Amino acid sequence: MKRKNSILIVVMIFTSLIFSSCNTSVKGNWSDSDKQKFQIEMEAVEELSELGENKTKWIECYLIKCEANFSSFYQADSDAKGCEKIALECYDEVLSNGSVKGNWSEIDKQKFQSDMEAIEELSDLGENKSKWIQCYLNKCEANFSSYYQADSDEKGCEKIALECFLLIGI
Repeated sequence: MKRKNSILIVVMIFTSLIFSSCNTSVKGNWSDSDKQKFQIEMEAVEELSELGENKTKWIECYLIKCEANFSSFYQADSDAKGCEKIALECYDEVLSNGSVKGNWSEIDKQKFQSDMEAIEELSDLGENKSKWIQCYLNKCEANFSSYYQADSDEKGCEKIALECFLLIGI
């Protein structure tokens, strides 16, 4: 009987070693093969090239969040709505350039200024152009957590633009 128990214990230890070496995924710690599948899938998404230098940061953010929310690549790949939510969170995080509502980063402010200066129709404002741009920047910064978020809300920005036109008296 002792010998049978000893053999059983050895088999159990051996089995647990085999299973632990299989490198299975769990929530918060995916296997190397699941991470590799994820990377291959992300590299195949052509639209991500639009992120330019932020593509790698976005993929890293997305992997970390998917790994934290799903127990495997397969589970993540099966939840389109959950993944869409995570993808949007990563877009916000990566493209916010460190901005927060009420305090945008210098990068966001410079990009905003540059984009506004490039709008030819604003030249019609004459001497009021810079006042309007400053008003618009201040209100966007107060209402959105980043330039990326503001740029994604056309209706909200239209409302703010109109407010600035009215404030400046145009």
